[in-house]
Amino acid sequence: MKNNLLGFCFLIFLASCSSSSSLQNKNIEDITDFDMLLQKVRMKYNMPAMAAAVIKSDEIMHAGVCGIRKIYNKNKVLITDRFHLGSTTKAITAFWAAGMVESGEISWETKILDVFPHWKDDALKTYYNISLSDLLCHRGKVQAFTSANALASLPHFGGGPMEKRRAFSKWLLKQNPAKPGNDAGYEYSNAGYAIAAAMLEKVSGTSWEEAVLNDVLVPMGIDAVIGWPTDNDPEQPYGHHSSNPMDSNLRAVTSSNMFQMADVIAPAGNLSMSVEDYAKYVQANLQGVRGKDNVLKAATYEYIHYGREKYAMGWTRLLRNEVNISTHDGSAGTFYSHTSIFKEKDLAIIVFVNASNIYATKAVFSLKKRLMELYDIN
Repeated sequence: MKNNLLGFCFLIFLASCSSSSSLQNKNIEDITDFDMLLQKVRMKYNMPAMAAAVIKSDEIMHAGVCGIRKIYNKNKVLITDRFHLGSTTKAITAFWAAGMVESGEISWETKILDVFPHWKDDALKTYYNISLSDLLCHRGKVQAFTSANALASLPHFGGGPMEKRRAFSKWLLKQNPAKPGNDAGYEYSNAGYAIAAAMLEKVSGTSWEEAVLNDVLVPMGIDAVIGWPTDNDPEQPYGHHSSNPMDSNLRAVTSSNMFQMADVIAPAGNLSMSVEDYAKYVQANLQGVRGKDNVLKAATYEYIHYGREKYAMGWTRLLRNEVNISTHDGSAGTFYSHTSIFKEKDLAIIVFVNASNIYATKAVFSLKKRLMELYDIN
């Protein structure tokens, strides 16, 4: 009787899942369906909603979501619902740069002061030879600006997003460089992406907001928005936050009452899209690193993923068991996203949750680990 009841309850829980395809002929212990695995992990870690996708270069094997858009609310999350990408956005900004490099508008070695020569008198000499590639690979030496407190301390920059980023970039070049804090060979910086975007905006005459949406994503058949999902549609998934990151008690928040990605660093982490749409972007990258030209040339993908040690153009570089892995996490405090591309395995995994605390991180990496096991990735 107990087992029958558990089975009945699982069917009810699965009703809150939405997916576009199903894994076939896969034995996942006592779980026989991707949606059930997704739901099992979501329930274990008490996440409002989770989304995931498994991708090969020639097909999106599965994309699914389960859960609710907001705690204490019955609205189920849909496969078309958007999640905030956080710093996973960086790779998309670098993708824009790559397209401009291919078209000859700019080069990876173009320096900040090549684009803004009139800034030289005010800039510290530390920044004289910093290139577009350096900025996108976190070798720009500028301070990080990864916290709400750091952003709150900035002077006021007037105008629209383009004007703000340009003023912020000019101001940054007068500031002391970041102090090396690790032996990774790079210093992670949201601000570096702001300067890179300002360079691309100056050369192209197009704002980052317009370029990534209309020039990068729309041609790939991807529908995305700037900002948090609820900024554009109150019926979209909310982000969730714990006052203490170790606390399991979540509260639903919007960008109006939580950390906002300021315009100046939006290119470092302020896009939202559905797991289905993001899967299209990741698939293009998987195809590219495996040698196929598509939106960009295969040689360009090779550079943006592997052109610099440890961290390339919006991707952390890993090599494990002779498998090249491009990976990145993203969070602005209320959503969490993870992406891993396994080149030699012809596989990519995406996991999203609409929460950010220790349990959200555990949920993401628990599901990722289980999927890696399923596809024999060690």
